[in-house]
Amino acid sequence: MSSNRISRRTFVGGAVGLFAAAPLLPKALSQEIRTVAARSRLPNPWVENGKPVVAVIRGTTFGAMLAKGLEMLGGFSAFGSGKTVTVKPNFIFPEPYPETTDSESIITVVETLQREGFSDITVADSGSRSRPASLAFDRFGLHEKAEAGKFKLLDLITDKFLYVKSGSWQVMPRVEVFESTYHSQLIVNMPVIKQHSGFQYTCALKNNVGPISYASRLVLHRQHERGRIDEESRIKNGKMAIAETAHAINPEVTIIDARQVMGKSHHRSSGGVISEANRIIISGDQLAADRVAAQVLAECHDGFQVVMAEDSFNHAATLNVGAASLDDVVIKEAAA
Repeated sequence: MSSNRISRRTFVGGAVGLFAAAPLLPKALSQEIRTVAARSRLPNPWVENGKPVVAVIRGTTFGAMLAKGLEMLGGFSAFGSGKTVTVKPNFIFPEPYPETTDSESIITVVETLQREGFSDITVADSGSRSRPASLAFDRFGLHEKAEAGKFKLLDLITDKFLYVKSGSWQVMPRVEVFESTYHSQLIVNMPVIKQHSGFQYTCALKNNVGPISYASRLVLHRQHERGRIDEESRIKNGKMAIAETAHAINPEVTIIDARQVMGKSHHRSSGGVISEANRIIISGDQLAADRVAAQVLAECHDGFQVVMAEDSFNHAATLNVGAASLDDVVIKEAAA
């Protein structure tokens, strides 16, 4: 399998135009753009009777809840210790939890991984041009904690990327995935639950937008751009683009910190409303975890309905991202 590597800084200026003009590219240039398949994830060991298990733990203390959930599932070591690990929070904007992932929860996950035999751990994300992930790292004191805790931080804006493409995709022409994420042996996805003002819902699947280039994000967001197509189609296309991006990244573990959730919007500044849900959700199936998380958000906020996320969920299921329905999932609940 071959790949063509290019720095984000070199590419980003003309990337969107390149996507739009792809059919018109000279043959020699188009041949230089080589792609790789969607990232292959490790088999999910957290299954029961052939169905993925989703652990839902009620409580208020993240550490105790995480420990209880991993006890129920069999721990991180079920994936095999000693692998390189990427922990992917939601640090798109440097705002406090639950708008972004709680930094203390990230440290707790890192420390748990270390106790289970994982030593090469990187917390990685990318933000916007004006608000890079490094700004969030600084704001939450993660640089000092990384040095003391012997883990690494990576603002993906500095990374190279690979072109990822699948013949099963219907919306995204390709997705530029940052190289370090693509080659990580174990990805731990750590989203938060929010109602999104554009895509209507953001959690596990959409948190995979962080490890893709800024240019690919622009293409993804263009799918629901007003005025291009009718409203129903544009919203559906945007949600399908989310599913295809999640397929490109294919994380092994999803840990959703749902002690608090945000309805109405994904930002406080645009009217986001915070509710106490007092749960965390853990699974080796990102789609199964997302289905459960959507139910939690609907329970907490009248303005959100699970059907708002169904286009993403259904398309992700056709791509074998995860469970086709909650009938295909084992949900285990406990308190901590």
